Amino acid sequence: MLPALVSQGLDFLKTPPFATYAILGIAVALGLLTSFVNARMTDLKAYRKMMLESAKAQHQMMEAAKTGNQRAIDKAQKKQQEVMGQQSKMSMDRMKISLFFMIPFLLIWQLLGSFFGNIIIAYFPFQFPFIPLDLSVANWYLLCSFSASIIISRLLGLTFEIDPEERNVKDE
Repeated sequence: MLPALVSQGLDFLKTPPFATYAILGIAVALGLLTSFVNARMTDLKAYRKMMLESAKAQHQMMEAAKTGNQRAIDKAQKKQQEVMGQQSKMSMDRMKISLFFMIPFLLIWQLLGSFFGNIIIAYFPFQFPFIPLDLSVANWYLLCSFSASIIISRLLGLTFEIDPEERNVKDE
């Protein structure tokens, strides 16, 4: 009953460009929310340090393999296994945050689906693999969500680039 009452006043949102902007806004808002919680719940300095150690371990492993020195290979493999254990723990912590948001996202997805249905709300300007030219709510939301989450993650420092100079620095 409540969704029917709300939808009568919001029917204009079912047509482009209003639907296009509404879904974009929802995707950005949800991306901001999850990224903000992720940034608050994750020790970003430890995460960056662990990612840097992982890059160093991979570089050491490649260098050891090039030389063929078995002792260096064994040492690099041991270091790589240690780092992988740390990565696994950090990934589990981030996955717990994602699982926390799973149920609310499923509810929001159901509300969007029941409100918009399978109408076309956006048009992709050119042919691209795996992206249809006529975008339904689901297609448009996924496209907006992936794009927004990449930008938001970069802005909040959840992802970063490792400079080759940082990776090649020898451990002291």
